[in-house]
Amino acid sequence: MDGEKTAMVGPEDVQKEIENFLQVRFDLPEDFVPGREEYEFFGLRGLLHPRELTYLAYLLEQRYGIRFRMEEYDDPRFYSLSGLSEIVAEVLKQQSQQEINL
Repeated sequence: MDGEKTAMVGPEDVQKEIENFLQVRFDLPEDFVPGREEYEFFGLRGLLHPRELTYLAYLLEQRYGIRFRMEEYDDPRFYSLSGLSEIVAEVLKQQSQQEINL
């Protein structure tokens, strides 16, 4: 993605993309409804197996042209829908700022 477009991507946009990935690519419970509080409380750890969470990270890296660092994986926000959305938006913003400075 180009820097100008990525700078405008917000956490809400990323969360919708993650919810779409969850519904299309993963074997979720039939009663999965994006935005339900229990998915925030229990987070993605309770929803996905470790291999699926790794695949979700890979899909997000491919979709947004980013690479997660250990710091992002270690961030507790990484394991909730809203938190992961915030992290992706932050990485995109950092990346676009670096591109501008080059």
